[in-house]
Amino acid sequence: MRTVNLITLTTDFGLQDPYVGQMKGAILGRNMRVRIVDLTHAIEPHNILAGAVTIRSSYHSFPKGSIHMVVVDPGVGSQRKIIALQADDHIFIAPDNGVLTFVMRDRKVQAVHRVENRSLFPNEISATFHGRDIMAPVAAALARDMPLSEVGPKISVEKCVQLDIPPTQFDENGITGRVIHIDRFGNIRTTITSHTLSQYQPSSFAGIYIGNQKINAISSTYSDAAPEELLALLDSAGHLEIAVNRGNAAQKTGCKIGDPVTVEMNLEDQ
Repeated sequence: MRTVNLITLTTDFGLQDPYVGQMKGAILGRNMRVRIVDLTHAIEPHNILAGAVTIRSSYHSFPKGSIHMVVVDPGVGSQRKIIALQADDHIFIAPDNGVLTFVMRDRKVQAVHRVENRSLFPNEISATFHGRDIMAPVAAALARDMPLSEVGPKISVEKCVQLDIPPTQFDENGITGRVIHIDRFGNIRTTITSHTLSQYQPSSFAGIYIGNQKINAISSTYSDAAPEELLALLDSAGHLEIAVNRGNAAQKTGCKIGDPVTVEMNLEDQ
């Protein structure tokens, strides 16, 4: 796989402080020709799950060979490792804290290496800014087509940290998933996907339950519902989303990350 000299950045740094700029400077100091794309710096501080959801739903938008730095790293300075993972012909550089869980679960992983080659790092490494001092120079080197194997020893996916996210469950009543993300509009993303729903006949659909709310249909767009009305649809990444037309679904339902969402089915109709 040949890289395309493009690095994306996903962090919880925000934009008020100079951290994003410093990290870009560390990349450009080693590779002036690289293109850098800010995917987002607005991940909720320390929210590893939000980082995992964001990178999984976004990396497909970039050409194969792209390098994705995911710096949501509440354990920086501890004994946690840093990994470089190749999956689906993309490269991901991140702390080994579960932020690549969904990328790993897609079962498209081609190789995983621990980032341990100190010749790639500056002489002085901050204990609190590995994004700038370790991940950035590694990303810059990989964008110049350095082989992935040179970042450090190869390891198995099984040795990597993954978040404990309950799988979607199936029973005689239908499907039960979980809330995995709430965006700034209050839209609720669930673990239930279009692929999961496609296993059932549309005629068997009997409603979606979240909190004490029931939604009777899956809509195509937000405008299918009246203003302030709760609705369900498939979002741009193919996940079942609960939303409110011109409103906030998280506030309306009172839900939080990890809460159950049930799609009831009349399975005798199958």
